[in-house]
Amino acid sequence: MDLNELIDKTHFDYEQNETKAKQLEDRILKVPGMSKSYLPKRKYGENYKGDQLGMTAQSLIVKGDKGLAAFLGLDLNYWKEKAKAEEEREAYLTAFKEKTEALRQKNLEQRMAREKRTIWNQTHSVDQRRF
Repeated sequence: MDLNELIDKTHFDYEQNETKAKQLEDRILKVPGMSKSYLPKRKYGENYKGDQLGMTAQSLIVKGDKGLAAFLGLDLNYWKEKAKAEEEREAYLTAFKEKTEALRQKNLEQRMAREKRTIWNQTHSVDQRRF
């Protein structure tokens, strides 16, 4: 292979890499909430790597495009853990509301019983028995 062929092949490879990098950048920019300002500068012909992206971009990508996040080597576990914690919180709040409602019902029943006893005591004398 002579030098001209090597130069042409290298240039062709470089152009192919730039095309792939542009496609990757376009896919990153399609993620909901993503902005061009969240992306770092890149050299011509080089792809973005997951560790080059800032926290905001990483979070948006992991949240919005799992396949892209896996391709870039980002940690997918954060949003799973966050979703799990949110589910646990919702379950706790639901259980707490149910307990509160049960206690409210019990207090209402006790109040009604007290009011019955008060009315009975006001309308009957001590020597009358309640049946």
